[in-house]
Amino acid sequence: MNISPEERDNAIEAILSKGLTPPVPTWAFLRDMCKSLGPRAIFWDFAPGILVSVMVAAGYVALGIMPLAWIDDWINMPLSLYSSLFLLSPALFIGLTISTEAIERLDGLYDLKMTCRYTIRQIMAFRLLSFSLCGTIFTVVGSAAISSMPETGCFMQLFSLALCSLFLCSLLIIHTMRRLHCGWYLGAAIWTGVGLLPIIIFRQAWENLLSHIPPAITLCVAAVAFLLFLREIKIAVQTTREVYSYANSG
Repeated sequence: MNISPEERDNAIEAILSKGLTPPVPTWAFLRDMCKSLGPRAIFWDFAPGILVSVMVAAGYVALGIMPLAWIDDWINMPLSLYSSLFLLSPALFIGLTISTEAIERLDGLYDLKMTCRYTIRQIMAFRLLSFSLCGTIFTVVGSAAISSMPETGCFMQLFSLALCSLFLCSLLIIHTMRRLHCGWYLGAAIWTGVGLLPIIIFRQAWENLLSHIPPAITLCVAAVAFLLFLREIKIAVQTTREVYSYANSG
């Protein structure tokens, strides 16, 4: 049967329009996933780890409002305000990420859950996004508490550095998690080393550098890191969706 090129193109377009579904935006996919699974399935089973993470983060704030000289004597290491702020601001984010990921891997169902409609990686992407929001709230509260103490600097200086630290750490962790099997704790270990080595090597010079960085610069770095973090979230969600779709079609 002979058909014209126009009829052929129309037939191909009709087939493609029926066989292809328009891509769903990442935020809409995560929203629908949250509605389908519910907060209980996403977070409730990890309540012990979340509680421990909150307690650790609260302890960090408590240390921040204590006299720094007493802390230095206790840990036998020079730890000043801005150095400790840069190192420990992601404490809540790291604690929530490590605790939930560890519980997932220890329950023995990790590989099975990767074959479900919503994979562990997609759920973890949603958790990381939620944890970053919690970490942002934590930096606001923690910076406000620390800046209320005498001789601790202005709120904006502390908050901008803490926010910069949070999003740099979150970007590092999701970057390693997406590329390495052990990245969920390797990223946290790298961040700890990045925060501790300048304190040990440069000591007061590192503290002076952090304390004199203009808030505009740290806020710009935080914004760039956050945008890259969102990009990693999008890639993580889309990659697992493509693998899932390909497996189902094969």
